[in-house]
Amino acid sequence: MRRVAAAARAKREEARRTQILEAAARVFSRKGFEGATISEIARAAGLAEGSIYNYFRRKEDLLVHIPRQFVQPVLGIWTQASTGPRSPEEAEGQLRVLIGTMAERLRAQTPFLKVFVSALPHLSPAARRQYMQIPTAAAERIEQFLRAGMRTGALRRDLNPAIAARALPGMLMAFVMMQEILLGRRLVPYSYDTIVAEVVRIFLYGAVRRGPISRISSTQGGQT
Repeated sequence: MRRVAAAARAKREEARRTQILEAAARVFSRKGFEGATISEIARAAGLAEGSIYNYFRRKEDLLVHIPRQFVQPVLGIWTQASTGPRSPEEAEGQLRVLIGTMAERLRAQTPFLKVFVSALPHLSPAARRQYMQIPTAAAERIEQFLRAGMRTGALRRDLNPAIAARALPGMLMAFVMMQEILLGRRLVPYSYDTIVAEVVRIFLYGAVRRGPISRISSTQGGQT
């Protein structure tokens, strides 16, 4: 009975945290980080102001937890795919689903992302360290997927999975930032299905298993 009660309590607390974070994202998107107040966030969540402090100590704690809230489902999908693709074609199909989900989550949070990007340089060192756990966790999941693909032979055995795992979301994030935040969707007049498919193909052409290819050393690169 104690375990059941503890599980039910944990579920209620998680639901309440989600309720607060969703309200905070709406208020931040509307008023900006500096303009938003805890009391406004509490009203938007339908809670007493003191209830917020049971879960988050300060306003910047809310700010850095919101990205985790909408990234968590994506991390779960990457974990499910950790068995690895067995062919380049399977890798492409899986990556299109995974990267497409990431793009969808990012686009849904565009108003909040604008606020977050502007507020990030002003966060305390502790809050920044807390935020950095999110991209680190994402990179680790992607790296697991790539390592699994290397083991099955679908991806190059000489691939550097640590670098590739950070390059792939970087490609998408740079595109979404330009398309949705900086230029207001004026960059490329294509659907995100088309954009994601092209991003995945560009990434995989440097990752699929191939015959021997010559490499240029880092000291040679860029010389004219």
